[in-house]
Amino acid sequence: MNNSYMNFKELLGQRAATYVQGKYEKVQSKVTNNLIVSSPTNSGKSLVGEHCLFGAIKAKKTAILIEPLRALAQEKYDELSSKYSGQIKVSISTGDYRLLDEQYTNPPPEGELIVATPERLEAIFRNAKALPWIENIGCVVIDEAHLVADRLRGATLEYLITTLKCLPSKPRIVLLSATIGNVDRVKAWLEPCEVVSVTERHPALHKHVISLPEGNDVSTQVASWAKEALLSNENAQALVFVYQTRQAESVAKALTESLGKLTGEVGALPYHSKLSAQQRNEHREAFISGKSRIVVTTSALAMGINLPCTHVLVRDLSYLGARNPDVGNLLQMMGRAGRGNTEGHAYVLCRSSDDWQPELLQKSLDDEILPDFKSVFEREDDWQTSQQDDIATTQVTAYLSRKGEEGASVAEIEQFFLQSLGGQQFSDFVPGALTWLERHLFAWNDDGVYKLTVLGEKTCLSVLPLPLAHGYVSLIRDLMLLDDSDEVLKSWQPLDHIIALSLLHVSTPTLRSFSAKLAETVDAWGESQSKSHSSSVPLLFKDWLRGQKEHSKALEVFGSLDIALPKKGKQGEEWARKKGYQAVFVAAVLQARSQGISVSRIEKQFGIKNLDGVEERWRDDLLWLLAGISKLLDVRTFYFHLKEGCEANQERIKRVKGLLKRMQRQILTLMEQVKYCSALGPLLRDIQRANRGKAGVGIQTIRKLEEGGIESIAQLAKLKLEEIVAMGIRRDIAERIVGYIRKRRV
Repeated sequence: MNNSYMNFKELLGQRAATYVQGKYEKVQSKVTNNLIVSSPTNSGKSLVGEHCLFGAIKAKKTAILIEPLRALAQEKYDELSSKYSGQIKVSISTGDYRLLDEQYTNPPPEGELIVATPERLEAIFRNAKALPWIENIGCVVIDEAHLVADRLRGATLEYLITTLKCLPSKPRIVLLSATIGNVDRVKAWLEPCEVVSVTERHPALHKHVISLPEGNDVSTQVASWAKEALLSNENAQALVFVYQTRQAESVAKALTESLGKLTGEVGALPYHSKLSAQQRNEHREAFISGKSRIVVTTSALAMGINLPCTHVLVRDLSYLGARNPDVGNLLQMMGRAGRGNTEGHAYVLCRSSDDWQPELLQKSLDDEILPDFKSVFEREDDWQTSQQDDIATTQVTAYLSRKGEEGASVAEIEQFFLQSLGGQQFSDFVPGALTWLERHLFAWNDDGVYKLTVLGEKTCLSVLPLPLAHGYVSLIRDLMLLDDSDEVLKSWQPLDHIIALSLLHVSTPTLRSFSAKLAETVDAWGESQSKSHSSSVPLLFKDWLRGQKEHSKALEVFGSLDIALPKKGKQGEEWARKKGYQAVFVAAVLQARSQGISVSRIEKQFGIKNLDGVEERWRDDLLWLLAGISKLLDVRTFYFHLKEGCEANQERIKRVKGLLKRMQRQILTLMEQVKYCSALGPLLRDIQRANRGKAGVGIQTIRKLEEGGIESIAQLAKLKLEEIVAMGIRRDIAERIVGYIRKRRV
């Protein structure tokens, strides 16, 4: 690394020097102490983080930057690898199989500076074999550190920080956030620790509350605000935050229609999680280039949107069916206003139906009273103890995985969790977590020392949800018990994996509500599968899930998966039947998509809407889960069950081993299909392998070819080099494609 980048004054520059530099330089000499940087957006805290990372690199240690989202990690990786090209080896690691060919079980990445998500780094820490790599970590900078209090992801971040604190060779921990309320408590948790706290902001941010009287039209007010904001300066650009995805679409459309050319060349654009990564990137580039002057996004993406603008409007303060945003959330969104030397103007729309009084809200925003930085185990809201139980059990499993064959006693595990932010409240969950793990065969007690079983180790390293792994393995065990000739296992089809995962995974999308028409669609699909290739009909559908009311054996599948029914008796049976049909419907849609059938054709064929909006997240989840369950299909996972439960001889164990390997091959094929969702997928895969993963030939190449009407390898083979280039494919990539096809013909 070039040492010129170690000069903090040069790194920080004049933009924020008057605010952060002085306070940071006072603690800069204490390079072994942890650090908290609490300062507003655009104040220079990211550059302080970079400087700390460079300190580790200079000391020949690994430096890690944690970003909360994969999209943010990719954005930061692109920025840093370009900024320090030829000086620092920057790597990215997020566990993204679809885009990066990476799984959670992969070994730690190489590089001087690694950009990762909390989940990926925590997955590495679960592996006892990664200890030498972990011991070389010199500094970990955690962006958006206030997410420790997040209901969904906070526990992972808290566990990660606790692990870093307790390592024998302690790396420097640096927390960056604009919204930490109780800095003193966090400082005490991370001692020895220094604090750089800045309240000034450059450029200035002006915060306003717009009071909307009862009866006034919200849409009219938003359009009026947007018009005034965009007319204030020819370079003005605006972000509008709304609660729901559909509102982002409708508001963007309405603004384009009402304001016309004022919204830019391409009009106002939506930006939300149901857009594909390509669509979000296109909308982002349009905004940055000025082709669009206004973007409407959801509050859920406030953390993940890095679009500097001059004006921000937060339209919604009340979230029906969810927690309303607090002051910290509002400041996070409002902080996007202001860029370069241009002051920011941020507005919140307060309606008469909202919980806030406009005057009190204005005072809270001006005073910037931030939410407390607290553990999820200290929550006193509507959280249930069962949710905390699940989190604690997951983290206890992660701790035992890191201990490997050595294992740990109850006292040792409790002592570790006492070092967490939740402290005693976290530690109190340990005995219950160990009981659950032992009862479900994820761990065993070796004379007071707890160790993971093969099932526990494989589940943990794959970062699979424990209930999902338990349910999947329980189903396979029951199939082994059902038939000692293993004909049932021989009949297991690739889509059976998808059906089982769809039933077990809590985030499986509901593509259509159950109806008699949906059941007819699924039955017809099953018949078509049977006629085209009888062996491709999923076993679970054919033998258990199919059937009219009171004539289905779906309840047996739910029992094997250990899925609790919300209803009893006949109502429970019917609930299971409906859920079974919906799971098969999901598998049928995925099969069609993986064959390269277009989204529009599938939506028409299966009568669904917005498949494009849920497909990307759904496929990412499936790739993660499929990779995980493939690790479970090891005969060692089932050996005790075969010997004790099934009384299997060595001949049967050998046969089952072969069938489990067959199921693993099914999953690998499924993963390739789900990854590409294109008839051109196999071509892309083979070209990547032939070029040893050389960058350039990726999913976007496939999409451009498909947009050009190429839907098969045979069609592609007829094209000349210049015709491929004319479709928007880079010449070097087009040459690889042509060269590969030529070799294939030979």
